[in-house]
Amino acid sequence: MRAASRVTPACTTAALASVSSTTTTATRVSVAMAASAGHLEMIPGVRRLAETKRVWLLDQFGVLHDGVTAYPGAVDAARRLHESGARLYVISNSSRRSTNTLQKLAPMGFDPSWFSGCVTSGEVTHQMLASRGKGSTGDGEESDSDDEFWASLGKKCVHFTWSSRGGAIPLDGLDLETVTDPEEADFLLAHGTEAVNGAGTDDEQRAAGCENTSLEDMREVLERAASRNLPLIVANPDVVTMGGDAGLLPMPGVLARWYAEMTNHGVVRLMGKPDRIIYDRVLEITGSVSSPEEAIAVGDSLEHDVAGANGAGVESVFVCGGIHAKELGMQRVASAAEVGDGSGIAPPDREKVLEAAEEHDCEPDYAVPVFVW
Repeated sequence: MRAASRVTPACTTAALASVSSTTTTATRVSVAMAASAGHLEMIPGVRRLAETKRVWLLDQFGVLHDGVTAYPGAVDAARRLHESGARLYVISNSSRRSTNTLQKLAPMGFDPSWFSGCVTSGEVTHQMLASRGKGSTGDGEESDSDDEFWASLGKKCVHFTWSSRGGAIPLDGLDLETVTDPEEADFLLAHGTEAVNGAGTDDEQRAAGCENTSLEDMREVLERAASRNLPLIVANPDVVTMGGDAGLLPMPGVLARWYAEMTNHGVVRLMGKPDRIIYDRVLEITGSVSSPEEAIAVGDSLEHDVAGANGAGVESVFVCGGIHAKELGMQRVASAAEVGDGSGIAPPDREKVLEAAEEHDCEPDYAVPVFVW
C-alpha cells in the first residue's frame, strides 16, 4: 500500500502506520467480499448494470468530460441511465462548492435535469469549516472527536488556491483570516496548486495579495508548517486531473502526499474521495445508507474512486481510459475529441488492470475502456 498517497483523518507521524493499517483493513474487507463474488468483469459499457443499479455516483473529470469537453459517449450514457429510471449523482473531488456544478455541465451537452444531485469535496470542506465549534455533527465517540478537531482548528490559515484555473476559492462567511507566513498560521487549507492567497479577513483583501506560487515553493511552505505540526485541510484530494489537451494537471492531493512524508507533520484531513466523509454525505442524500448495494460508483482513479467505493461498501466501475490510461498500456490519456463515442477505444488487458488495482490496494468490480452505454 502507498501510505502517503492515501492520507486519512488523524494522520500524524506517530499515527501514520496505524491509520494506514485501519484504512487498508476497511478496504480489504470490501475487497474480500467482492473477490468471493467472482470479481473484475471487463465490460464494453454500463447498459447491463442499469438493470439492477438504481443509484449512480459519477465522477466528473475522466468520466463525463476531459476537463474541458464532454465525452460524447458519456453524454449518451447519462441520458440513457436517466431514461431508465436510475438516479444520477455527481460525486466529485472538486475544490469548488456544489452550487452550479450541474449547470456547468449543461454547455457540454448534459441536461442538468438528468441528475438528482451533486456532492463535491469543496462543498464538504465549506460546510465543515462553517460549522466548526457550532455543535455536534453526529452521535458517538468518533463524532465527538471530530467536533473537537474542527472546534480547535483556529481561524488563521495559509491558503493554497487557484489563479488561472477558475480563480481563487472564496472564503467569505467562514470567519477565517488568511496569512502568508506559516509561523502565523493555525492550520493550512489546500484548495489549489497555483497560488498562495493574500493575507486578509475578506476575499477582496485576499485577492489584492494573491500570488502565483510554484509547487516547489509550496513545498517549502509545507516544510515550515510541518516544523510547527500544523494541520492540513485538503479540499481536493486528487493528485492529478484531466486538463483537456493540456494532459494531466497537478492537484492538491500532491501537497497532502508531500506533507504526510515530512517529519513532525500535523494532521492531514482529506475532504473527498477516498475518505468516507464524502461517501457518507452522498449516501445520506440518496437514501442508500442502509442499502449501499443499490448504488454503484463510476470513476477513473483507482486511488480515489475505486478505493473510496471499496471502503464505503459500494460497487464500482473503473474507467480505464482516464488518468491510468498510460499505466494500463493504452496509448495515452485521450481528449474528448479522440474518444468520440468510445467505439474506437480498445480495452486494456485484464491482467494489467488487476496489477494496477493491486498496486493501489483496491479492487474494482467492473472495468470499461471509457464511460459509455
